[in-house]
Amino acid sequence: MLAFGILPVRAYAACLHGPVTANVMQLSRPIQEWLQWVLVTSIPLRHLDELGNPIGIASGCLVISADRKFILSARHAVTPESKGWAIELGYDSENGTEMYWPKSFSYMAEMEKGSGILSDVDFCFAEVAADLVSTYVHRTPRSVSDVRPRHIFRIEELVDPSPTAIYAFAGEVKPEMHGPNSFATEMNVYPNLRFLRSDGAFHVFQLPVDHPGHKSFRGCSGAPIVDMERRVVALVSDGDETEGTIRGVAISRAVTALNWYCNVRGAA
Repeated sequence: MLAFGILPVRAYAACLHGPVTANVMQLSRPIQEWLQWVLVTSIPLRHLDELGNPIGIASGCLVISADRKFILSARHAVTPESKGWAIELGYDSENGTEMYWPKSFSYMAEMEKGSGILSDVDFCFAEVAADLVSTYVHRTPRSVSDVRPRHIFRIEELVDPSPTAIYAFAGEVKPEMHGPNSFATEMNVYPNLRFLRSDGAFHVFQLPVDHPGHKSFRGCSGAPIVDMERRVVALVSDGDETEGTIRGVAISRAVTALNWYCNVRGAA
């Protein structure tokens, strides 16, 4: 069963895989609809080598600020030293997977008051084409289904977390090469997180079950952590297996960075 609220929990079958399943049908319609929406909040990012072969994955979210569109992600995944990161736009059977390469990512650091020491923030962003749309597709070796656009947030939907709210995030994990031209991942939704505390630039969230290990979340870095009012509070950064928590960089850092960028660059 899907872990949610007072419903029984069965480890990381607490993940929603692709379209609505019989497990999800036990939940109320508003929760079903919310979880299906969470599925399309995370934008898949691909790290490609010079030949176009995938060598890494991450996640992000699309945000509109001052009539400009941005992709947000995590610095530790999309590092300043790495090149060749692309946004997955969608898939069709004739042309395969379509990609979009942002021109460059920007990064930020914070200075601790009184120390003069700069600390990197686990956040990065890039401006993208105003008409950019990423499309979710549930794909199996035999079929394509559940085709719909991934969500684009507005900057006013980037907010602080609440201890009374329920949170979730989604991301593609377990990347595998199936032959020379076939790259596969598993898309999961992780629901029923609870906000515990803030820790510097991060918000800390309690998982509903034991932490399954960092490999289970590899590929989710940069994914938006969202509430049931369909707002973003953080971007997935890392976690603590002993404590059973996930840390996300506070989305307020993104608001500060995007406001600064738009003011410096002027109108779109």
